[in-house]
This record gives sequence, structure tokens and C-alpha cells, in this order.
Amino acid sequence: MGATTEAAEYDSDDDSGIQEVDQLQNHGVGAADINKLKAAGYFTIASCLSATRKNLAKIKGFSEQKVEKLKEAAAKCAPSSYGFITAAECGHQRRKVCHISTGSKQMDQMLGGGICTMSITEVFGEYRCGKTQLGHTLSVVAQLPKV
Repeated sequence: MGATTEAAEYDSDDDSGIQEVDQLQNHGVGAADINKLKAAGYFTIASCLSATRKNLAKIKGFSEQKVEKLKEAAAKCAPSSYGFITAAECGHQRRKVCHISTGSKQMDQMLGGGICTMSITEVFGEYRCGKTQLGHTLSVVAQLPKV
């Protein structure tokens, strides 16, 4: 019951698509403000971009002007994947997709190798048919080392 992969392992460099909030310092955001963002739970550029201006303004010491400056800096740091991308870039991102085993060989076969990462999978069914058990199994299997 191990996790199977069809793609290269995730790296901590730019290929993973995750950019740390520390990069905002290169675009005029002060280190103190970056530390305030981290204390409030914003660790990535994507989290800053997806946060509402109202929620960012709730951070102690953040005025509306500072929030606007932060949003502009985050937009400059954002990779092209936050907007339109070419088919080649989409293909490159799809190579990172892995399949997580459900614990059932038959179900994995029906799903084409397991539950696909980087996508949303909806599971529904009658009461007591195993939906929660599947969710618990997937959360454990996702944490296992890749085989």
C-alpha cells in the first residue's frame, strides 16, 4: 500500500511552483513586514495573492497603502502559472502529477493508478460505505515515502 509516482520528485526550487514570501524583499517589502506576514500564517507568494485585502489589513501595522504595495510586489513575483499559460508549460506541470494509492488494487486500476495529485477528486456514496475510511487512508498514504 505505497504511493506510486509517474513523475519526478518535487524539488524546493522554482520547478515546484512554490515561492516563499521572503522574495517580496526584492520588490521593496521590508523584512519586518515579511516577518509579520509569516507570523500571520502567510508563507508563500500564492497565499499573499489569494488573501483578501481586508484580511491582510487585519495584520497589526498593515495599512491599506501597505497592503496595496504588498499585493503589487506579490504580483511581480508571481510565476506565469497564476494567469494564462502555454500548452508546453501546462505539459511541464502535468509531468509533476503523481498517483496516490487508495489501498485497493481494483480501485486504483479503475482510477488509472490511484487518486491523482494536483486535482480535486470528489467521493460520494451512501451512509457507511467507506468514504471517511478512504479519506483517512489517503492522508496516511500521502505521507509515506515514494517507492
